[in-house]
Order: sequence, then C-alpha cells, then structure tokens
Amino acid sequence: MTDMPYVERPGTFEELGYRMPCALTLPARNGEVQRDAESAILLIPGSLFSDVNGDYPAWNMFPHVYAHLAWQLSARGHAVYRFAKSGPGTGTVEVNTALASANRTWASRLVIARAALADMRRWLADERVTYARTVVAGHSEGAVVATQLGAPSRSNGTNGIDGVVLLSGPSVGILSIMREQVGTFIPPDECERGRADLDDAIAALRRDGTLSEELKSRPAVRGLAGVGPVGWRYLLDCEDTDPSAGAAALEMPVLIVQGGRDGSVAPHHAERLRDARAGAPGRETRVAFFPELQHMYKPIPDGVPPMQAFGLPGETDPRVTDAIDDWARSLAPARRRQAGTGA
Repeated sequence: MTDMPYVERPGTFEELGYRMPCALTLPARNGEVQRDAESAILLIPGSLFSDVNGDYPAWNMFPHVYAHLAWQLSARGHAVYRFAKSGPGTGTVEVNTALASANRTWASRLVIARAALADMRRWLADERVTYARTVVAGHSEGAVVATQLGAPSRSNGTNGIDGVVLLSGPSVGILSIMREQVGTFIPPDECERGRADLDDAIAALRRDGTLSEELKSRPAVRGLAGVGPVGWRYLLDCEDTDPSAGAAALEMPVLIVQGGRDGSVAPHHAERLRDARAGAPGRETRVAFFPELQHMYKPIPDGVPPMQAFGLPGETDPRVTDAIDDWARSLAPARRRQAGTGA
C-alpha cells in the first residue's frame, strides 16, 4: 500500500513513424486508482527537445515541469496524459525512418497531438476511468498547438474538448519570439544591432530558404543558424500560424497562465491573448498571473543568469496547479464521459 495521491503508468504511442514515450497519471487513494476523475487533461509540450517529464537532456537541463504538473493535478483529482517531443535525448524512436523524416514539420505537431488525445481516451477506457470534462493544456509553443487542436471544424466539432489552458503561450510566431529574446542573451548596447541582424536572417530564409555564411557568423543569428534547413522550414511554418487568432477562435473557456519573470515568453503575451478573446460572446477567459515565476513556474533566485533560470530544478509552484484545478472544476461539466468514446 502507498499513501501517494496518484498512480503513474508509463507507456508509448506511435504516430508519423515515431514511437514516443508517454505517461498517464491517475488520482489514487491508498494505492488504488480512483475511477471517477474530475477531468482528463492532455498536456502538450513546448518547443525544443523535451522528454516525457519536461526535461531537456540534450542541453543538460532538468526542470521536470510536465511531471510536476501531472503529479500535482492528479493529486487534486485529475487524470493527466503527457508525452515527449521527438528529438535527441527524449526517448523517442523512429520506427519508420522514411515516414519520420518526412514529418519533421510544424504541421506534424497537430497530427501527433490528435493521436495523443485519442491515445489518452483509449487508455482511460482501458483503466475504466470516467471523467466529467476534457481539458487540453499546451505549454509555450504547445499552447499554439492546443489552440489548433481545440479549433472548431465541420468534421470534428471541437474534438470533445471542454476547455483549453494556455501555459506561457505566445501571442506571435516563434521567429518573432526569438527576436524578442535577443535582449535576454545579448548585452543591452548590442540589442538593436542583434535584432537587425536577425531580421536580415529571417528575410533571407523567406527569400532564399537558406542563410549565407556571413549571416550565420553574426552573434544574434547563431542560434537560428544551428537548426539547419529542416529547422528553418519548421520555424517559418510555425511563424505563419497566428497564435492570437487561434486563441480568439476557440469556442470554449480558456485559462491563460503566465509568470511575470518569464524570459522565454514575456508577460505581455498573456495580455495580448486575453485581449484577442475580448468581446467574443460565450467564450469565457480567465488569467492566472504569478509575478515572481519564470517559464517553468519557479521563482528565480537572485543572480541566476537567463539560461540557468530556464532550466532550474525543483518543484513547479503548486499555486499554478491550484489555478488550473479551480478553473477546470468551474467548467460546466458535461455528462460523465465513458472514457475512450470522447462523447
């Protein structure tokens, strides 16, 4: 017997030639799974190569953000499904190399998220767990994917999703975010030149699909240069997806969660996402703002440099989980779903 308030099941699912690690965390009492979860929550990872726990082994950074969120939410009665993003160090395996190679794209992120949503529902059915509502929570770049997954369509409606959480979600495309981030990693007196250099590089990618060696050598461009041709195409396609328009189009309640010391997605993006949804009848929007927290929802000790701040270890602040829990419980519950049906 155990007094842990959750039980975790590790697993994998396959899509687009990849086998990706995933985990289902279930509320438990005395070591036994509770069969009546408050919500089924799909947690969509952000950019970079994150494993199932929200760690970045390729960069030797272990914030563990997705594991902490899952454990905390399950302790509050929610079933949470999380998964790795394909890439080095994440545990993802290419089971069909040709298919996987053809799907290192921005569009593939939505396809994989749909597959993860279906796998969550199937797995909950196998566990005989019912739930009152379905929530999709996307972190950072994953927030943009969440808006796409929840977008209304003629064929699928809203995919049976009752609410969307935008965790540190951007209001503009990823290249525009990178342009903002120049000030985080370059001395203040070099920022104007750095942004101009990055603008030159983005224009070259749109025009020529590649970067000259001279452009690659500029300090503010080196990070962009390092992703290579496949990454450039991914970033351009991501940039052309408007996160604010996606958030505005959602026909269900939205929770926006933002840290005030976020060096990756600045606080004003939460305000823009909120404003994008203003005036939409029946589309309730709530903002949970935590002034002292960073991108992974942890306080930053004094004197910690930006890259180290991004990867801080330690538990994610439970106030974030409390905000998600409170908001999810406020959603008008649908009839209790038989897991696996999405209905």
